[in-house]
Amino acid sequence: MRRKLGIAPFAPPEALVQEEAGIHVGISPDLVAAARHASAVMAEKYRLWWHSGRFAVWDHYKCYYFTVAVGGGNTLKAQYKIMVNELYDEIDWTNHVRFFFLEESSGEPNWESPEQSLRQNFIVPLAQKLVKTRGVRALAKELKLDSTADLDDIIDRLVTTLVNPINMTDVGLALQAKNRPLALKRAHAEAQRYQTDIEEKLGATMEFHYIISGIGKNGTLGALEPYMRELSKKVPGAMVLKRGPKALRIALNRGVLINGERISLIVSGNLKLRALGRFEMAESADFEQTVMETPLRMLRETYEIAQKVYIFADEKSLHFEETKFKYSEQGNILYNKAETREGEEKNGAHMLLLHGFMGLFSFTNFLVRLPSAWTVSAMHRGSYAKTLENDDIFPHYARVLRQAMLDIWNQGRPVPIAGHSIAGVIIDHLLLSLMDNYDAPITPYEKLRGSNRKLVDALRASGIISLATWAPPDGLHTRQNIKSVACYYRKKEALDYSGFSRVYHRQNEALITTEEATVSQKNNLSTLDRFLQTPIAEPLVGSLNRLMRSLLNNKKVQQKILNANSPYVLRLVGNRLLKTASFYGLCKEINAAMHAPVMYQERHLKALDIILAYDIPYLSIVHEDDFLVSAKRHQEEHNYLITHRRKKEGADKAGAAVVTTRYIKLKRVEEEMPLDPLNPHLMIMGTSSEGNTLARQVTTAMTRFVNENIDRASKGGKMKPLSSVKKWVRKNGPKNKKSKAKVA
Repeated sequence: MRRKLGIAPFAPPEALVQEEAGIHVGISPDLVAAARHASAVMAEKYRLWWHSGRFAVWDHYKCYYFTVAVGGGNTLKAQYKIMVNELYDEIDWTNHVRFFFLEESSGEPNWESPEQSLRQNFIVPLAQKLVKTRGVRALAKELKLDSTADLDDIIDRLVTTLVNPINMTDVGLALQAKNRPLALKRAHAEAQRYQTDIEEKLGATMEFHYIISGIGKNGTLGALEPYMRELSKKVPGAMVLKRGPKALRIALNRGVLINGERISLIVSGNLKLRALGRFEMAESADFEQTVMETPLRMLRETYEIAQKVYIFADEKSLHFEETKFKYSEQGNILYNKAETREGEEKNGAHMLLLHGFMGLFSFTNFLVRLPSAWTVSAMHRGSYAKTLENDDIFPHYARVLRQAMLDIWNQGRPVPIAGHSIAGVIIDHLLLSLMDNYDAPITPYEKLRGSNRKLVDALRASGIISLATWAPPDGLHTRQNIKSVACYYRKKEALDYSGFSRVYHRQNEALITTEEATVSQKNNLSTLDRFLQTPIAEPLVGSLNRLMRSLLNNKKVQQKILNANSPYVLRLVGNRLLKTASFYGLCKEINAAMHAPVMYQERHLKALDIILAYDIPYLSIVHEDDFLVSAKRHQEEHNYLITHRRKKEGADKAGAAVVTTRYIKLKRVEEEMPLDPLNPHLMIMGTSSEGNTLARQVTTAMTRFVNENIDRASKGGKMKPLSSVKKWVRKNGPKNKKSKAKVA
C-alpha cells in the first residue's frame, strides 16, 4: 500500500491562533472548511506519532496504534468525509489506527450511535475509496481475507479491525424486557469491561492520542452535561449514566477527556459562541462551579490542559442570538435589534451595550467575556435615524435606549448600561431626557414621577459605565495628536497622545473648558454636512457598502481575514463588521455629533450634574494614550464628580462615599508607544495581544462595579437579591479581594 508519510500534509486553508487561555482556535467560512482544517491537524499529529512519538511510549499498544476516541453528532460527519477523501492514503488506517468511543447508549429516543456513525460515515466510504483506488484483491490480501472476498467482507473486516466498541446489546435486551435492575447491572459490567480494555491498552491514565468531539450550545462535552454530579470525577474511567426510566448510557468521564494528548472540537451551527466564550474567559466564580454550569470549562482547568485543545469552528457557529426591543416613534411601532448572549441566571442583570463609531461588533469581547450569569445585549443603531435631522438623531437613540431599559427594569431585572466612544452622546441625552427641557433646572428626585422615576431607580441600581466616551473637546484632542504624529515623522520627535495639559478649569464650582480645549461652532463638519444634504449622498456612500460586501463575499478575502494572527473575536469581527456597517449611517452619526459642538458640550456638562443630582453610580475607563478621546478630560470630570459627591454625602475621602464614582486609567504594556493610534481607543475589541489583556482589565472592572451596585441596591430594598451577586461578594468583596485595576 502506497503511503505519503514522508510528504508534507495538505495545507489547511485557515490559521490556528493560540488564545491567552492556551486553546488553539481556527475559524473557517463554513463547516466543510472547518472539517478540512481539523482533518489536517489530525494528520499532522499522526505524522508526529509515526516519525517519533511512538518510540517514546512504554506500552506496546500505543507504540503500534494511533488511538482515537470519537463522540457523536452531525458535525463529525463532515470531518469523516474529509478524512476519507483527503487522508485515505495519507494515514495507514488499517494497520496503525484504532477507534474508541466517548459514549454509547441504549433506550434513548432519537439517539444516534457514535459507533454506527463512524461505520456509516467513515468506514464504509473508506472501504469504497480504498477498493476504488487499490482494487478488491490487493485490499483483501492486506486484510488477510480470502481472494473471493467482496466489498461487504472488506467492510466487516475493517470494522472488526479498527473499532473497539461499547457493547450495549445485553443492556438493551434487559431494558426491552423492562428489567431495569438487570439492565443496570449489565451496564456497569460493560463499563468495567470497556475501562479495563482501555487501561490494558493505554495504561491507567487512559490517554488517547487524539479525541474528536463536538460541543453543545450549553457547553455539553461528550456525555457530560451541565450540573451532572459525575462532572466532579477526575480519575479516568468509564461510567454509567441513567437517562430517564428507560435508557442507560456508558461514557468516558472527565478524567479521560482532560488526559487526551490532543482534544479536537469541531463546532458548527447556531448559538455556540456562548459556550466557546465561557471557555475562553477567566471568571471570578469558583472554577468547579463554572464546570458544572458549562462542562466545556473542564478543558481549561490548567494551562497545560488548555493548550492541548484545538477548536475548529465555522463562522455561523460564532453568531449571537438576535433580540428585538420595541419602541414607538411619532405614533409608529418600531423595533430595534440587538446581538444578545443570554445569561444563566433567571432575572439576573441584563446589560445594554452601546457601540462607538467602529460599529456594533466592537463589543464582541464583552458578549463573550462578561459574567455568564448576565444577559448581555449589544444594541444596533437601526436605520430609522438615517431619516432624521442632525438635532434629532441622538435624542432618538436615547429614547430607544430609555424604552429598552424601562422594559427590562419593569421585569424586576437590573439593567446596567455601558457606552463606548460616541455612545457617550447617547448616554448624555438619556440623562437629559429626565428634564422637561435642556435648559430647565434639574427636578429633585422626590418630585420625579412615572417613567422618569423608574429610569433613575434603574440607573441607581446598576450604574453607568463610560468606556472612553466622546465629548466635543475630544475633537480638538484628536487634532492635537495628529500634529504629534506629523512631528514624529517630520522631525523625529517623540510621540505624545496625551493632548492638552488641561481640559477644564473651575469657575464658581462649575467646569469651564480651557481656552485651548474650548470648541466653537467653526469646529463643526460643514463640508460633510453640505454633502449629506445633497440627493447624491446616500446612493454614493451606499455604493461603498455594496462594493465592500461584494468584496467580502470573495472566498480568498474571507480566508485572509480569518487567517489573521489575531484573537478569534477580532477575526470574526473583521468580516461581520464590514458586512453590516452602513457608511452612510456612520457619516450621518459623525456629522450629528459635530454639527453643534458648543451646544453638545453644554449638554454633556449638564449630564454630569444629573449624575450627581440623582446619585447615579458612574465608572469611567479610558486608556492613557487614547488618540481619539482625552484621558485628561475623563480624569478631570471624575475629579469634579468625586469632589461634589464627597461634599454631598459629607464623606471625608473618595472611598467613603456611598455612591460609587470610579475612574480607571489603563496603561500600555510595552514601554514604547505603538505607532497604531487606534488600538488604545479600541481597547474593548482586543485588536492585539495587549488589547486582549486590556479587555480583561475592562471586563473585570465592569463586573466589580455592577455587582457592587446591585448588592447595595438589594440591601437597600430596591430590588431582589441575586444569587450570582451574593457569590461574587463572598469571594470578591472588600474584605476578601481588591480590584487589581488602578483606581483614581
